[in-house]
Amino acid sequence: MKKRLDSLEKISQLQAKLHDLTRWRLAAIGRQRSSLEEAERAMIEALNSDAVGHGAPAAAAARRLRSIGREIAAAKADYDAQSQRVLDQGTRAKLAQRLVENADANYRADKERKDLGDLIERSLGKKTSSA
Repeated sequence: MKKRLDSLEKISQLQAKLHDLTRWRLAAIGRQRSSLEEAERAMIEALNSDAVGHGAPAAAAARRLRSIGREIAAAKADYDAQSQRVLDQGTRAKLAQRLVENADANYRADKERKDLGDLIERSLGKKTSSA
């Protein structure tokens, strides 16, 4: 029983670490998406202010703006998928934690039952002084 409890604790710790890893990845994707959105705003400002000019530079800026838009769309899709992974991994981590708690409660109950049985056997096995 103790071996099973130890195994479940290791699994629970691993699930918690995996959950932390997926949350970290989600935050990284969020930061990437924010920086892409900031680059898009800067590019739009440059196009609106005529800083880029006309002709080839404007065409290059428009291509870059479309490229940033595609990258933002891909980052949004990645973010949504990673959000689902975080939720799934969090569920697994919580389930593993509950399994550990239940196994621990069962282990303690079995140990208490065994200790009580030993105590009863010892008290019945002793001769009393009144006998």
